[in-house]
Amino acid sequence: MTDDTGFKEALGFLVTREIAHQKSFEKALHSIQPNFPQGKLPGVPEFTNVYYNMSNGDDAPRGPWNEGPGWEFVEMPEPSVDGGDGLANVRVSENEVEMLSAMASRTAFATETNPVTGADLGAGKDTAVSK
Repeated sequence: MTDDTGFKEALGFLVTREIAHQKSFEKALHSIQPNFPQGKLPGVPEFTNVYYNMSNGDDAPRGPWNEGPGWEFVEMPEPSVDGGDGLANVRVSENEVEMLSAMASRTAFATETNPVTGADLGAGKDTAVSK
């Protein structure tokens, strides 16, 4: 719908990277089974169906990706949508440190596995499953 080659290349790159991210994320989830079976962990409800308009101005396109039943459109989001200060910081108690250490051991990646994921199947690749 456009003759702008720069736009076409940028969009092609972003769509391709999204596929790479999905593949990587699915493989990571599969590697820490049975703790996070892929497709079983629900999204965080307060962010799942929210579209944050990060455009400058009033030209943000609207469509089924950001409006209609089930979508909340946030016109002017705060810099930190989760209510934090926008900085990367975590505060945990000593008790939480112990609990997190135990969880880290329990959910460690199983790097020797390589299951076929939905992203693999969607890419039309018939990849072998290794266990």
